[in-house]
Formats: sequence, C-alpha cells, structure tokens
Amino acid sequence: MHTIFVVFWSTGDLAKRKLFPALYNIYAHQKDAELDIIWVWRRAFDASEFRTYVQNETEEFIQQGDDFSVFLQKIQYSEVELEKQEDYLTLQTSIEKLQKKDSQVIFYLAISPSYFYAFVDNYKAMSLQWDIKVIFEKPFWTDLKTARELNSKITEVFSEEQIYRIDHYVGKEAIQNIFAFRFANTIFESIRNNKYIDNIQITAMENIWVGNRGGYYDEFWASRDMVQNHLLHVLSLVVMSPPASISAEAIKQEKLHIFKSIVLGDDFDNKVVFGQYEGYKDEANIAPNSRTETFVAMKLEVNTWDFAWVPIYLRTGKNLSKKSTKIVVEFKEIPNILFKNIWPVEQNRIIFEVQPNESIDIHFNIKQNGNSKEVERVASKFVKQEESKEAYEKLLEDTIIGDKTLFTSWDILEESWKIIDNLVHCKNNCPIVHTYKPGTNWPEASNLLLQNDKRKWYEWI
Repeated sequence: MHTIFVVFWSTGDLAKRKLFPALYNIYAHQKDAELDIIWVWRRAFDASEFRTYVQNETEEFIQQGDDFSVFLQKIQYSEVELEKQEDYLTLQTSIEKLQKKDSQVIFYLAISPSYFYAFVDNYKAMSLQWDIKVIFEKPFWTDLKTARELNSKITEVFSEEQIYRIDHYVGKEAIQNIFAFRFANTIFESIRNNKYIDNIQITAMENIWVGNRGGYYDEFWASRDMVQNHLLHVLSLVVMSPPASISAEAIKQEKLHIFKSIVLGDDFDNKVVFGQYEGYKDEANIAPNSRTETFVAMKLEVNTWDFAWVPIYLRTGKNLSKKSTKIVVEFKEIPNILFKNIWPVEQNRIIFEVQPNESIDIHFNIKQNGNSKEVERVASKFVKQEESKEAYEKLLEDTIIGDKTLFTSWDILEESWKIIDNLVHCKNNCPIVHTYKPGTNWPEASNLLLQNDKRKWYEWI
C-alpha cells in the first residue's frame, strides 16, 4: 500500500532522534514499502533547503549512505501556520500530487495538544477522499476534563478507528516481551497472583534535567508526563489476565478491566511522595514558586480477584543518578522453616529491565558450594542478542498496516485520567514536595512508602 506520511511540526530531538530514523528504517528495510513524506513546519524552507536541514540534523543518528540520499528525495516540505485555513488547502494540493490508486494518508501530530483544536477545525477544509489515519503524540491534555473535551473535538471529524494515540513506552521491545514472557510460559504464569506475589515495583529513572523544556514540563509534571502516560500502561501488561486472543480488541478489553480496577484514592499522605530537584526553579520558563514535581512515588492497588491486597509501587523522576527502567515482581518469603530459620534467604524475583539494556532476570536461591547447608541468591539473566527495533519504527509500521494493539484507545485513556485526577486537582491533603539533590537516587521520603508496609525498594544501583 502506498503511504503518505504528513508530519506536523516536529523538530528538535523527537524528529532527529526518533521520527526521521524510524521513517528511514521503514524505507530501507522494506524495499516494497511505497512511502512518501510531507514535513509540515511554519518556517520558510524550500524542499532543497529542508532536505539539507534533515541531512545535517540526523547525521549522528542515521548512517547516511546512498539509500539515505534516495530517501531524502521522498521528503517534501510544506510551510503551514496551524491556524491558517488557506495553508491547509495548499497542503491538500501537495498531498494530491502524490496520490496513487491505493494511497493512505497518515497525519502525525507531534504538536502541543493546544494545537489539536486548530488542526481539527482546519482539516475540515480539506476534502481528502482516501484512507485517513491520525497519530496523536502525548500528552493528551492535562486532566480528565480537558482530555474529554479534546476527544469530543477530535471525534467530530475522525472515528476511533482512524485515531492512533501513541505511547512509545509500550512500543519498546522489552515492554512487549512482558506479554510473551507471561502468556507463553505456564511455569511463570501459574504463580502470577496474590497467593505468591508479595509486591510489584516499577521504576523509571532519568538522569537528564528539564533544560530548555521548562515551559512544557511545568505544565505536565511527572504525574502526568510519566505516570498517566506510561507507567500505568506498563502496569496493566504486568497484571492483566490472559486475553481471549492476541487481537488488539481482546488485549484492549483485558487492559481496560485493569485500568478500571486500579485504585489510588485521595489519602495522599500515605500513598504519594512528590519531589523536586534543587535548582528546578532556576531553569528557563519555570515559575519561581512552582510546586511542580520532578519526582513522584506512589502506592496503588488493583482490585481484581487475583491481585487484591498486592501493593504496587511506582516511582519516576528526572535529574537522578542514572537512566534506568525496571519492573520488579517480588514473591512472598518462604515460611519460617528449613533454611530461613537459620540463614537469611532472599525473596525470589522476576525483573524486567527496559533500559538501558533489555533483559529478564530471575532471582532464586541455591546451596552454596562446599559442605555448608547455607544458601545464596543467584540470577539467571536472559538477554536478546539481536538489536531490537526502535519503538517509533515499530509503532509507525503498525500504523501503516492498521494494527492498533500497541496504541491507546479512548476508553483506556479516560480511565487512566480518572485514576490520577484527584491528585492533579488536590486542594487539601496534597503531597509535600520534597527537594532532592541532582544526580542522587530519589527523595528519602519515598522510602517511607515501603517502610510503612515493612518493605523496601529493590535497589540495583
């Protein structure tokens, strides 16, 4: 199928690190892929100038051989002011010049959600008759109310079938592998319940600071930017029940059941810790009295028959000591018999590492060498040797073929906003914002979430 990608207004890191490499890889690896690209921006470029810009911006991220030179010729440029309807009519002409009998058009909106309204209004002026799909980059507004309003606006023009809400986290190979690990292995899936599991911990650390994205980050925060957008979706894969099939609809229904069962409540004193790194208020475009959290840790529960009473702990933050994302499933301690009443015996764990490396670790105990009856923990590490596709490449490929398995449906998105809406709008009993030093691990107060439950974070630092 011939595909025309129309990418709105994405420059900077997302474009040069992710989108251009993803589109190039689709072109280079699928020689039968018929692909054309129109890049939309408000800056005055002609096509040649824009191709030179792309070449210069991506030389660090794409091996630029002969194939890349041919790929560049597939990129056209269109200058568009998002609020000027006449620019959309000019864009329509550019799209029509590329039209073939079996063309589909995929709009990729890597723009602020505040501009989604202008796009929808002005899109109506175009009379495109082909198969149309629209990818919406996160965030999908700032709370439950604005998300509902935005979705109502979008569905005036596009059906749910046409809408692709992208979450690159779910597109990561290691996240997808959670699904296969669980449902393709009876030995592990049979112990995935509250009879055996003590707690689940999901940690996403970033060592970068806000930098020049202060205006964006001060509006969307860690709770909105990472918890609602990413970590809740990862959690759903860890605890969902087996779907009836591997179809997008069957998987969506099981994930939706989990989202409807997640409980945070409004007792934030005992369930949520906020942190803000020292110097955050000195960043560009940050209000001097900002209470925006750059770190959040929280305790959730999933009220399903197989996971009731299993505490689930999430934490994420910026300007920490390293970049690392792991999902830790800790199993219950063995009864106080045999080895444990003599020597300390560690809990069994399954650890999914998402970044910087992709692996699965299984922790168990064996007898130490020699005549001793003491036991020690060992770990089996499973690492995929071949290089994985980047998440954006996989997600764009899925959009081309119409596979929505890894995309977020509106009903799931709505439920995810419901979970944290009280936290976003808290007026009383709001979490205290603790400060922490850049380059450290996290605010000390986050340890209390687990200490109060006589547990502790699993540390791999």
